[in-house]
Formats: sequence, C-alpha cells, structure tokens
Amino acid sequence: MGTQFKEPISITELKERYAKGERNFRNSDFDSETFENLNLDGIDFEHSWFHSSTFRNCSLKNVNLKNCNLKCCEFDNSDFENTNFYNSLLCGSDFQNCELKGTDFTKAGFYGAELNTIDYLKHLSDKNNVA
Repeated sequence: MGTQFKEPISITELKERYAKGERNFRNSDFDSETFENLNLDGIDFEHSWFHSSTFRNCSLKNVNLKNCNLKCCEFDNSDFENTNFYNSLLCGSDFQNCELKGTDFTKAGFYGAELNTIDYLKHLSDKNNVA
C-alpha cells in the first residue's frame, strides 16, 4: 500500500522531506511562516494556503502554485523562474526584487498587491498573462 500524503507541520519538516526527494505538498497550509534561503525548485504546492508568510532569498524555479491562496505574503529577492501561479490569489502580497522570467500569472488575482519587481511589466507584456 502506498504512503499517504501528510501535510508538513513546520518549515523544518518541509525541508527534511524535500531533502529526501518529496515534492508533492499539495493542499498544505502555512500561516505566518518564514521561508528563508531555501531551494524549493520543482515543489508542488497546488491548492495550498499561505497567509502572511515570507519568502526571502529563495529559489522557487518551476514551482506549481496553481490555485493557491497567497494572501498578505512577502516575496523578497526570490527566483520564480517558470513558476505557475495560474488562478492563484496574491491579494495584499508584495514582490520585491524577484525574478519572474517565464512565470505564468494567468487568471491570478492581485488586489492590493505591490509588484516592485524589475522587468515585471516586460514579463506581462511578453506573455499578456494577468487577469
């Protein structure tokens, strides 16, 4: 019988499980957590909830963040190259100095978000992918 997914209870547990090769963290719930100096490339957070969490100096390339709630989050100096935010809510979130090359924001909601990322508008005009 296969192992059933267990939602991580802390950043420490997430890091341990990721280091062991686990990438499926769908339907996870993180409230007021700090993700700092982490490489989480290729992780799958689809349908997850992040509230008032901080992502600082992280590598989040090729991450699945489809259908997520990322409300009031801070994204600072992190790399989201080829990350998928399809149909996610980023309300009240703040992006500072983040790499967004190839990032998909199709149908994403940004009400009250601050997008102070260099070349952000270039990515939008290249893909025309924000609702």
